[in-house]
Amino acid sequence: MITAAQLRAARGLLNWTRSELAKASGLSAETIKNIEHGIYTPQESTISAIVNACAEHEVEFTENNGVQMAKSVVQTYVGTDGFRRFVDDFYNAVMSGDMEVCINGVNEKHFVAQLGDYAAVHFDRMDKIKGLNFRAIAREGDKFLPSDYIHYRWLPGVMYETMPFCVYANNLAVIIFTEQKDAKVVVIRSKLVSQAYREQFRILWEASIEASKK
Repeated sequence: MITAAQLRAARGLLNWTRSELAKASGLSAETIKNIEHGIYTPQESTISAIVNACAEHEVEFTENNGVQMAKSVVQTYVGTDGFRRFVDDFYNAVMSGDMEVCINGVNEKHFVAQLGDYAAVHFDRMDKIKGLNFRAIAREGDKFLPSDYIHYRWLPGVMYETMPFCVYANNLAVIIFTEQKDAKVVVIRSKLVSQAYREQFRILWEASIEASKK
């Protein structure tokens, strides 16, 4: 059960009006008002709609009538073995249903070098995913674009020189390659963070040009 105080606190964290919460949850503003005033005892379906709407924006209801911002989970993968675990987790996340992947600053030579023989295994299984929407931005002139399932574009060198990042499902991965082949990947599991980087990618994508594999 959600209390009136919890509902008001959740709106406060989100800086939402009743109308904004109503729109996000598919309810009416009058329903939200009546719950907050104790006039209406919400049904389970109404509670679920409110909880899900708040969770979509990383606000969660806790025990003892509490409300808090959801905590993002950060995970780090290091070295060759760690990088292989990362691509496995990446593959499983994509297979779970979110088929949109965005990568900025891709360097497939580094990717293949880090995975070794496992790169072919990963490319093959990714190529078999139906409905995959995979876009990647590489440096202008880079012709090593081996993945047929990826739609590549180029950015000029000045614009390309940003920290490589990958957005998939509700995750943001920052990928760092070094000459010592000890790649480091930091994954932030946060819908708000991933949404912000999807928007950044969209801007870069619109500024990029179609890549040629010839």
